[in-house]
Amino acid sequence: MLGTSGAALAAFLTTSGPLGRLPSAFAGTAAATDDDLAAVRATLSGIYLAHDWLDDGTTARVEWTYQSQAPAYLAALRADGSWADVDYAATNSAANGAAWSPYRALDRMQAMAAAYANPAGPHHLDAALLAGVEKALGYWFQAAPTSVNWWETGIGIQLRLGRIGVLVYGRLSADRMSGIVGALQSSSSGTGENAVWYAQNVVFRGLLTPDPALVTAGRDAMATAILLSTGDGIQADLSYHQHGEQLYSAGYGRTMLTDVAQWLYVLRPTSFAFSPISVHDYTGWVLDGTRWMINGDHAEFNVFLNPAPRYASNAERILESLELLDSAVPAQAARFDQLRKNIGLRSPDTGLVGHKYFWRSDFAAHKRPGWGVTVKMVSARTIGSEWRSSNAKNLNYLYWVPFGTTFIARRGDEYRNIFPVWDWSRLPGATNPAVVVPLNASSPYKQSTTFVGGVDNGLYGAAALDMDKYGTTARKGYFCFDDEFVALGAGITSTDPHPVVTTLNQTRRLGTVVAAGTTVAPGTTLTRTGKWAYHDGTGYAFFEPVAMTVKNETVTGSWADIATGQDPTPVTEDVFGIWLDHGTAPSGATYAYVVRPGVNQGQATAYAQHLPVRVLANTPSLQGVRHDGLGIAQLLFYAPGTATVRDGVTLAVDRPCMVILDESVAGAPVVTVSAPQAPGVTVDVVLTARGTVTRGTVTLPDGDRQGTSLTLGAPADNVALRRPVLTSSDHDTSVGAHFLTDGNPNTRWSSAYADSQWAMVDLLTPQLIDSVTLRWEAAYATAYTVETSADGQTWRTVHTTTTGTGGTQKLTFATHPARFVRLTLTKRRTAWGYSLWGLDVHAATDLARGKPTTASSTHAAELAPGNATDGLATTRWGSDYSDPQWLQIDLGAPTALGTVQLHWETASARAYTLQLSNDATHWTDLHTTTTGPGGVETLPVTGTGRYLRMYGTQRNTTYGYSLFAFEVYGA
Repeated sequence: MLGTSGAALAAFLTTSGPLGRLPSAFAGTAAATDDDLAAVRATLSGIYLAHDWLDDGTTARVEWTYQSQAPAYLAALRADGSWADVDYAATNSAANGAAWSPYRALDRMQAMAAAYANPAGPHHLDAALLAGVEKALGYWFQAAPTSVNWWETGIGIQLRLGRIGVLVYGRLSADRMSGIVGALQSSSSGTGENAVWYAQNVVFRGLLTPDPALVTAGRDAMATAILLSTGDGIQADLSYHQHGEQLYSAGYGRTMLTDVAQWLYVLRPTSFAFSPISVHDYTGWVLDGTRWMINGDHAEFNVFLNPAPRYASNAERILESLELLDSAVPAQAARFDQLRKNIGLRSPDTGLVGHKYFWRSDFAAHKRPGWGVTVKMVSARTIGSEWRSSNAKNLNYLYWVPFGTTFIARRGDEYRNIFPVWDWSRLPGATNPAVVVPLNASSPYKQSTTFVGGVDNGLYGAAALDMDKYGTTARKGYFCFDDEFVALGAGITSTDPHPVVTTLNQTRRLGTVVAAGTTVAPGTTLTRTGKWAYHDGTGYAFFEPVAMTVKNETVTGSWADIATGQDPTPVTEDVFGIWLDHGTAPSGATYAYVVRPGVNQGQATAYAQHLPVRVLANTPSLQGVRHDGLGIAQLLFYAPGTATVRDGVTLAVDRPCMVILDESVAGAPVVTVSAPQAPGVTVDVVLTARGTVTRGTVTLPDGDRQGTSLTLGAPADNVALRRPVLTSSDHDTSVGAHFLTDGNPNTRWSSAYADSQWAMVDLLTPQLIDSVTLRWEAAYATAYTVETSADGQTWRTVHTTTTGTGGTQKLTFATHPARFVRLTLTKRRTAWGYSLWGLDVHAATDLARGKPTTASSTHAAELAPGNATDGLATTRWGSDYSDPQWLQIDLGAPTALGTVQLHWETASARAYTLQLSNDATHWTDLHTTTTGPGGVETLPVTGTGRYLRMYGTQRNTTYGYSLFAFEVYGA
């Protein structure tokens, strides 16, 4: 049920049967008017005119252009409308930040159009400027510049022309406006942010034609682009992918964030406003996805990005978008404001406390009020960090980025502008041969290992990297707690001729640098043996004395040194670095260190002498750490085995897996497990505590949830697990909204101390549900309502009470499709806020799962009938290539039916009938169609019988009938 096709979405977003089109929730609520179009153009112009410069969110430009320099651009314009320094015949690609000369002409036209349109500027309505824009456009259309890269010809040119058209709308001559409109698309295509860029061009065409239907179509294309995806776009863990299974939240994802924020803001006051479901899509992704990847002005670092001259950092580029979201999504303004304060270095946190592992992207984020750390990894399931530029030395500076890099933030400006002066062979957290790898190195973006991933319980987490790259292998573990994180390395072996190093950090130097009691003078790199080091409010501690190399150097470089065409201006920074040298060709080397942010030098020294964490194991088969003060142990089993956690307590597993053992609360320990290496892994866990043996089994998810963590004993049918939550308020960050669905019985959400509050879980894709479980803390609600919705707009009340008693309440209701579950709270039992340990949403039971299934034919052995009822998303039944064909389920006894769900493969049925029988001979028709849309069809039915079959009479393709799943739900 995690598919994202339009047909699947449409089928779910109705309770009256399948639809063959996108739902009406994507459409505006009222007819568009000329006033609406004018309002949109005016608001857009205001955004474009807010600065002297205009940032389009991309790196594809030749120069930065400015309104204030419009007279100079006009003066340089030749009589034929061209500029001498623009090569209109250039056809090279501007991908990867390279320069495509014709962009200079369009960007200068934008600046001139902005200067002309700006009522607060000195050149407002300057006829000469308008004439210059007219002339420059004329030459552009005559020269018809083109590029070998599809992006320039299909997106980049049009985006610039669209903005020019908006800025001088109503002033430009008919033929010039016709040229602009003719260049703009009338429909969108592409995936992820590419689809958003295309959609913007469609909106521009609608605004300039003018044609309200095109504005609506462009908006709908953007709404589709932010739906959950298994390809490019937003993933099930709310990370963002582009160019395959590659984390791009701070690249393409950042641009999607800023672009869609603009359109949410611009369209909201008009009849073109996005539907509630689209607003929820976007808001959940930003707040429960991207926000985890930001620490101050440092955003998740994946691809080489030269910050724009007007920004101090990559993260800072979203500040203005967050301001727009205050108005566009007012219910979440406080959270967007908090994120903005963090990026602006006015607050040390983003409003999140906890730990989140992004299982689709091999990325972990750990947040506490005064500090945060991220861990970036790569496995056989994902793609690392692609280098999208060139340089004179022909080096791939990003090669080591996905091999366990850790970015440690307190203020958030620790890594600002450091990339031109970095030693790219010593990246924070990475273990590697100390070499910057050539660009032509084979397979730079992947590795073959599968035991890479993380385990988290919402509050704490660990990550494992089984590294095998560049002749070097290592088992690397990261273990995160309240005040510190621990890094372990084992089995470090290399055949590469360069010395292998593990780098603890490399960042801007601020203040004193101390290594093992020795102050490291500026301009010095030295090696000292000891148990601690200190720099800039962060202590580095070791479990036993080690030889550490510490750097305090002033380094000069430039962006142009590492990427062709970038700014050659020298950049000089004081740089701090600390690393461990494992030597050349190490065999089985290890390391173990602790990073403790938020301390002064004296505290760092004292901390290193009395570490609250213990290493339980650090071998190639098992790495583990226990924080005795917290009662939390984190274990990485690279092979089946047993770990001794403390005296009299052991934990054993029969599969490679990652485990958190939480003994922080009196009573039964809480065990959380992850096994990312394969789908649907079943792990047997045996916990022995002073002679008492507790056994448990957990089957981990498959599909796009492969890699998520589950708690032993948690309901297997909870479709709300780790789904985003929006709330009216959070009392503070320690009881934040995401704890409501983290599956951890020891964490909770708590609201502000007021009666009128709400919490809404977004299941991300519509699900068939039949019950909700509320696990109240002592501060429960006496009056509340539970509602469900398929579209975030029309709500169905499934439970309401004014006599709530707290405790654990399972509320059952008729099976129906829903994507959102909302808890509206109206009266408190205590003077505190409302507080819940968890909110579970239960999937309805598929009565066909595992039942005997037969068919009229089977095209191949691997397409057997039972594949449609085995519960696996990757198997299917396929018939012979003829009509008619049928698939039949024996439910075992007469059963009252309420809903049938068909998950079609591409080879679906156009005409078919659902039939019910008690003897498999005499059939009653339940549902008949001749216009089956395919995808996922959810069909309400009424009847009682033992046998159910799909009888297909006409196919949608030349192939047979093919079903991934034939699901049946009771009345």
